[in-house]
Amino acid sequence: MKPAFSFQPQPRFGLPLGPDAWNNFRWDFGAAALFSTFNVVFNQFYVPMAIQQGATNVQVGLLSAAPAIGLLFSPLWAAWIERMNPKPFVIWPNVVGRALILLPAFFGAPWVYVATALAFHLLMGIQAPAYAALMTRIYPAPLRGRLMGYVRVAMGILMIPTAYFIGLWTDLGGPSGPLMLASLTGLVSISMFFGVRASEPAPARSTAAKRATLKEQWAVVKENRPLAIFLIATTFSGFGNILVQPLYQIMQVELLQLTNVEIGYARMTYYVCLIAALLVVGWAVDRYPPERTLTYGIAAFGAAPLLYGLFGNYPAVIAASGVQGIGDAIWDIGILAYVFRIAPGREAVVFGLHLLLFGIRGSFGPILSSALVDVVPISALLLFAAACSFVGTAVFWRGTRKLAQTA
Repeated sequence: MKPAFSFQPQPRFGLPLGPDAWNNFRWDFGAAALFSTFNVVFNQFYVPMAIQQGATNVQVGLLSAAPAIGLLFSPLWAAWIERMNPKPFVIWPNVVGRALILLPAFFGAPWVYVATALAFHLLMGIQAPAYAALMTRIYPAPLRGRLMGYVRVAMGILMIPTAYFIGLWTDLGGPSGPLMLASLTGLVSISMFFGVRASEPAPARSTAAKRATLKEQWAVVKENRPLAIFLIATTFSGFGNILVQPLYQIMQVELLQLTNVEIGYARMTYYVCLIAALLVVGWAVDRYPPERTLTYGIAAFGAAPLLYGLFGNYPAVIAASGVQGIGDAIWDIGILAYVFRIAPGREAVVFGLHLLLFGIRGSFGPILSSALVDVVPISALLLFAAACSFVGTAVFWRGTRKLAQTA
């Protein structure tokens, strides 16, 4: 790795980018453009594909819980990543994971979808804390929010037409073709990260020089009140959000009987709102305290299930998809910016703990809701999830406000 950013600023996109930051932005931008196809297929259509292939409600719950199950071991990896170059921890798990998506393309049984998703997300549990650490080493801090926003806006723009064509292709020819294309574009996109140049990290506390135990990682929370408030709030809001993920898919495919093209329109709405939010969020977190923006993102995860629960029709699906896009954009950049601010030098450990909590709530939440859907009205489950998210919003808003007044 290079010892530091070679920072001889040149004005690009109205930002003073040095040669290293410009090089990294181009590789990141190109990777995001190719990744857009993988993102649409795997993150938006994979579960509906499995349901159409005969997946049961329990299997749908497992598919929705897979991202969380994979993140249960993130703190163990984070302890290694914090004292090493995070770049290989980002690239190689993604190479293996994206290649695995070929399995359901050739063997379309529901259990293949479930096994592939679990294996993929176990690998993502390695790269998730590494990605947070890598972002601090490839972009200078004053410009990081806007650069990450530009990359994600480009990806979102491409995903709008891609969502429609993937839905149409799946309706006409089945899921095999889109899954194979997703695997190919995913592999090419992650290979572009070999061109990224990472700087040396800023000097960290001495406790980061050795591998931190889980107990030592939790001590970071005890010493950092803003971090504790953040973890409590995101646990409530995140539980509400993950609880309803299988319910969204069940409502769309089984209750409303939407076609893949109609699901594609909902995804297009999601991406339009995601793009607009990314532009605003990337600008906002570089100018204002990130907790202001993050509060709206936490609340958005309560508004989406509220729309589903109160109305339960196709217009509600469209509206909730837009709200979900806004929430995801804020969580994507807002959480990174907030953690960079409240725990500098400990990003990998903090993200490991954040993802561990996500793994705990996300492992049983979707399985619980998919098991209860046959005995509890689906609207009641959706409204309960909305209430959880609004509790998290209140905790974060009140906690950060008190901290600001104390400061």
